[in-house]
Amino acid sequence: MVTLSSQLSKDGDDLEALVRIFKALSDQSRLRIIATLAEDRRRSVSEIANDLDMSISSVSHHLGILGNLGFVRKKRNGKQIYHSLDDQCVRDILKRAIEHVAGN
Repeated sequence: MVTLSSQLSKDGDDLEALVRIFKALSDQSRLRIIATLAEDRRRSVSEIANDLDMSISSVSHHLGILGNLGFVRKKRNGKQIYHSLDDQCVRDILKRAIEHVAGN
């Protein structure tokens, strides 16, 4: 039987990758962006910024971090670039964390 602790102790690179994921998810702005994108609608940086009352540069910065982790993908449509979640796992993690906080 493979345990979680044995999986983590096998490969330091996997552990570092896991730490990067949790660091990215520990930021309120990034969580808000993920929650917005989890609504299954592509959004531009300006739409996200307006929805969350954030600056465009801040949203762009956070989308870059999320994109580097493979959480968010972007698609160009003419001059506009739209962002969406690229990883169902991130949506599931957020959903389970919300349920945990709510006591469900």
